[in-house]
Amino acid sequence: MSAGKQPTLGLALGGSGSRTSFYIGFLEVFDEQAVKVDYITASSGASIVASAYACGALKQIKEWALSLENDTLKQYISPGKRGGLYSLDGMEQKMREFTKDLTFDQVRPLMSFAAVDLDSGEQINLCMGDIAKACRISCTLPGVFEPQKWGNRTLVDGGLLNLVPVNALKQFPVDVTVGVDIPGTKFIFTGGQMTLRKVFNTIKKMLFIDEMEHLLYRAFGEKEIDFEKNLGFFSVLGRSMDLAIKANKNLEEQDLVCDLMIVPDIPKLKPALYVQFNPFYELGRECALAYLPQIKSVIQKKQEQEEKVHA
Repeated sequence: MSAGKQPTLGLALGGSGSRTSFYIGFLEVFDEQAVKVDYITASSGASIVASAYACGALKQIKEWALSLENDTLKQYISPGKRGGLYSLDGMEQKMREFTKDLTFDQVRPLMSFAAVDLDSGEQINLCMGDIAKACRISCTLPGVFEPQKWGNRTLVDGGLLNLVPVNALKQFPVDVTVGVDIPGTKFIFTGGQMTLRKVFNTIKKMLFIDEMEHLLYRAFGEKEIDFEKNLGFFSVLGRSMDLAIKANKNLEEQDLVCDLMIVPDIPKLKPALYVQFNPFYELGRECALAYLPQIKSVIQKKQEQEEKVHA
């Protein structure tokens, strides 16, 4: 940051699931208070709101989201064909109404959406090309929705490795980093689900199932399964859980340090209310109003530090 220049602000918005409208209220307050956001990294449902925000369609997506109910939401989801129970084709087309088919380089703030390459296990930061497609990929919960191709990669929800993509902000020249952790958990799978997967993996090792599969392939002269060409529901789900377990082991090595990590106190709503977006929208506004003074203070301190350095 050069002397006299306003510090840049980057937001890392964690996955939110049905709480996505939280970010509509959250970012709406930033606009009302004239707090400029320079960069956004997002995971899962947060990428939906980030897309609309950067494309100037926050008001439109607010009107749409707050009118949604179970029956209307279903029209955007269809049966899946390969590697997932459902397809997000309809949701991607709906997103284009908000993104206007814009690409990442055409909008501000600059954005990056977290995804995971199922083959390599790497976190992939989507920051180039079509916004609506990248948004759809970042929302692709493995096993539930069909994995998506992006170049030569097969991608799913970045929350598989880390729900709050703070580390992705490193690709931008950010001066002040703020993370928002809505679910209060690091991964999209629950502890119980990952424990079951660990038990399954242990049994496989004890019975030498993997080794037997390799021997059979060799004995019959067959090539081993190419994961890229054999995306079944269970293979996708199993691979995803294995990656989540590995990420859990490596959590201490991940750089999730930021200037401010916001963990909102979001109560568990009754099932009848949980599918409605209005309560979370209001909570998002309340959270932003509560934390904006602190965010502004961090920005001010950063600017003062830079002025001292250049004095």
